[in-house]
Amino acid sequence: MAEANWQSDQPTNLNYLSPVNFDLLINKLPKTRYTCVGATLPGISFTEAVHTTPLAIQSYLPGDRIEFDPLVVRFIVDEDMKNYQEIFNWIMQLGPGHDTDDFQTLVGSTKTTTGFDNRSGDMKEMYSDSTLVINTSSNNPNMYFSFEDCFPTSLGAIEFATDASEVEYSVCDLTLRYTLFKVRTTS
Repeated sequence: MAEANWQSDQPTNLNYLSPVNFDLLINKLPKTRYTCVGATLPGISFTEAVHTTPLAIQSYLPGDRIEFDPLVVRFIVDEDMKNYQEIFNWIMQLGPGHDTDDFQTLVGSTKTTTGFDNRSGDMKEMYSDSTLVINTSSNNPNMYFSFEDCFPTSLGAIEFATDASEVEYSVCDLTLRYTLFKVRTTS
């Protein structure tokens, strides 16, 4: 019979995770860092495979795909809309939205007589790494969630209204997709 060791089974840290102690760093979006008011740590799911049997019972086995939910960030839009513009421009360059020269400028490729020479540019310029830093109750870094190869998929709407009874500063949502995220602790 297993014995319980009550002292070693007790948690060593009795502080709860605070949802306000975080910092978000997006390398390509420096103007968004200090206006970030929310970030959703993405979920992760693992597929399953059905193992059929001759009985009426189905069992499940681990699958072969890991899927990450997108990283969703909420930020206050500054008065000059600089943080909004840097995200907007990134999306338009990825598109390209206005002109194919936008994408050429983003990756630094050169034009040839047949179009772009993709080998001359740096395709990594399409992406940006980002880090969500979770702080302790003393506001010291505790965990790092690193997101590799992020790119924006959605920039939310901004609402303007003259019938508001008090000033609520404009916020905007940004949705990022990424290749992988890793978790690292400071201890």
